Amino acid sequence: MQIEIQKLDPDGEQFEGEEPVEILGLGPQDTVRVTSPVGYDVFAQQVDKELLVQGRLTFETVAACGRCAEMFSTKVSISDFLRAFEISAGQEPIDLTDDIREEVLLHLPRYPVCGSDCKGLCPQCGHNLNDGACGCEVSRGDLRWTGLDDLKLK
Repeated sequence: MQIEIQKLDPDGEQFEGEEPVEILGLGPQDTVRVTSPVGYDVFAQQVDKELLVQGRLTFETVAACGRCAEMFSTKVSISDFLRAFEISAGQEPIDLTDDIREEVLLHLPRYPVCGSDCKGLCPQCGHNLNDGACGCEVSRGDLRWTGLDDLKLK
């Protein structure tokens, strides 16, 4: 997305559109995949010798849950996109593509979880605990440390 400073309305302008997923440079090995173009709805205005751009970015993702390993999709909305660019005489158009890419990459979850109530997998048999209990005996941990349970310190 480019904004031409010379053609910009003095009161500012609204810009809406989409950037292709390819601008993100994500590969098939990434844990989170963006499955839709990155939509933008931003307002740009020249204030003194700066161009201020603020608005919202939206996109859809597919990821494997970090707890239960199930695939899930979600729509991400970034409502605090804000950038300021210094403007000089004879300014070339300002390209926001790299800034949009950076903002999207910063908002991708590093440890995606399908829901806050996800119970994950059984550490013994690997059963998805969201589907119900598996019947494995609950481990009490390393029994060599149980002697310290009765220790009383002042």
